[in-house]
Amino acid sequence: MLSLYLRLIGARIRSQMQYKLSFWLELVGFALSSGLEFVALAILVGTFHSVGGWSLAEVGVLYGLSSISFGLAEMVSRGFDAPFELMMQRGSFDGVLTRPLGSFFQIMTSEFQLRRLGRSTQGALVFLYACRHLAIHWTLARLILMPLTLLSGMVVYMALIVIGATICFWTIKTPEVINIFTFGGDTLVSYPLSIYNGLIRNIFLWVVPVGFVNYPAALLLLQRSDPYGLPATAAWAAPLVATVFFAAAGLFWRVGVSKYTSTGS
Repeated sequence: MLSLYLRLIGARIRSQMQYKLSFWLELVGFALSSGLEFVALAILVGTFHSVGGWSLAEVGVLYGLSSISFGLAEMVSRGFDAPFELMMQRGSFDGVLTRPLGSFFQIMTSEFQLRRLGRSTQGALVFLYACRHLAIHWTLARLILMPLTLLSGMVVYMALIVIGATICFWTIKTPEVINIFTFGGDTLVSYPLSIYNGLIRNIFLWVVPVGFVNYPAALLLLQRSDPYGLPATAAWAAPLVATVFFAAAGLFWRVGVSKYTSTGS
């Protein structure tokens, strides 16, 4: 299955690279447009000198981790976004169900937008900038934690995109409310969770675990303590949290597929 996935994605990438200038312009465009988000964040933090006691560089760690993960999730699971919504509206999902491969796999491989690396690239640059201005003591454990955190964050955002797509089985269109947890979640966790009230913290940690994308890892890296008692060691729980959340999204997808009734045409 992995080899088939790589072959299909390879074909998607080759088709996108047919027009190299267009590809690079789009990639740079994504990087610049998403980079404006950090510019706005930097202006805000610079005006008040800190947010919840976190400096600009420390907030940059949060922003960088989330932006990298979100960009990777958009790149890998874009098939569950607009292409799937269009598929539902045209009734072409019927064809997916007649093929021997699972519907989830087919939708996952139906779109792969390499240009979304623009968001991840600018997030990585912000993260490197932040690390350069902070006295982070890099140990082997922390070096291992970074890719685990990024992978976990990507899986959390992918699960949210899948949930949004699954709702299409009842609504035909992906509801805008899901953007509260994807784009809105990315913006929310670009700031320390300690600045939010208990309800928001609990929702974004234990219901929709976007908080695990970066906050516990940042606490561990920066040797900070959470005023509400969240231990920095919770960063190591991020892979488990992401796996459980993605599994729940997968089960929800199966329920959606079972309720699919086609367009009737």
